[in-house]
Amino acid sequence: MERKAEVEDRLRRLAVGFAGYADAYDRSTPATSAQSRAHRDAIALRRAAGGVEAALDDLGFVTALHRTLVAWKIGTRGSRLVSPPEFFEALQAAKPGIVALERYAIDDRDAPEDVADRVWRVIEGLGVVVNKSKLVAGTKTLHHVLPDLVVPMDRDWTGSFFRLHAPDWQYNQQRTYRWVHDRFAALARRVNPQQHVTGRGWRTSRTKVLDNAMIAFCRRDGRDPVPPDAPVRAVSFSVDGPPPTRGEVLSPPEPGHPHAERVRVLLEAARGAIAGQGFTPEPGKAVSLDLVVRVGPGAHPADAPDALGGVGAVLQDRAGRGGPPHLADLSSVWLFRHGHQLKQVSYREVEGADTGYTVSVRVIDA
Repeated sequence: MERKAEVEDRLRRLAVGFAGYADAYDRSTPATSAQSRAHRDAIALRRAAGGVEAALDDLGFVTALHRTLVAWKIGTRGSRLVSPPEFFEALQAAKPGIVALERYAIDDRDAPEDVADRVWRVIEGLGVVVNKSKLVAGTKTLHHVLPDLVVPMDRDWTGSFFRLHAPDWQYNQQRTYRWVHDRFAALARRVNPQQHVTGRGWRTSRTKVLDNAMIAFCRRDGRDPVPPDAPVRAVSFSVDGPPPTRGEVLSPPEPGHPHAERVRVLLEAARGAIAGQGFTPEPGKAVSLDLVVRVGPGAHPADAPDALGGVGAVLQDRAGRGGPPHLADLSSVWLFRHGHQLKQVSYREVEGADTGYTVSVRVIDA
């Protein structure tokens, strides 16, 4: 199998089993405790700083980032990591280009087509190491400054997964970065890595979760191959606005419920995710439902049982019972046949710039 086809197959298998690979990394990580502490300290300071510009001006954050790169072995393979004062000056010089990337995330469907090239231009001019090869040091540096956009790369794990060779790291760096970034972005849009970010352990950002799952895949080396025609057993998607909630008399999908528009928005998002991710409902199997509610400023979310009950009622099959006529073709959208299939449910609230929620449904064998 040629490299491109093999990598696409690996990405497909990684997407299908993404949650399991992310869990596997938590259970057995190749990273050291010193690397974890340094990384978490840097990410915490980055988040506390708020914006990118404030972080780059914060000597505490920049010092923690330099310490993290040392822990991550930057400057040990024929290159030299510059001193802390030089490191601070290098980031200051690159600040305009970095700040311009702050608005983008790895799973942003509206990101410009050349966002990878924009990141590369910053990496190429980033004087944090004395070495012609900028790719590894650049992505690991920018990962901590732009944790929602830049996936950290290295020769061991990224190189193994994407079947990269020495010339890819030395002579074709821009093309290599763009190729890897674009595939990580497509994977992120499929699996919604933000739903797996908990802030615990190595689950510090959407790009680190992608990296974690990829490493776990490499360590297992595809020992659990997924046939090309295997059903996709998980689906995840985000919705703007508050979720429909369970009422005292009417179920949200029924005519006359005050959340009729929320129901339509949820079903339209579910329909798009089913088509885009290839999810296959399995009526005879148990399923899990995970709901993460993003709470915007001044918002007052509903109680967890009401939100879970409302979303669950909307996403079960109603077409077999005629379907509410006011929903028209949306009546045929469903992720599980009956409520009794729900064997695992979870609910979490996170702060956000606006109000919305993420729904994840997964077929389980329990």
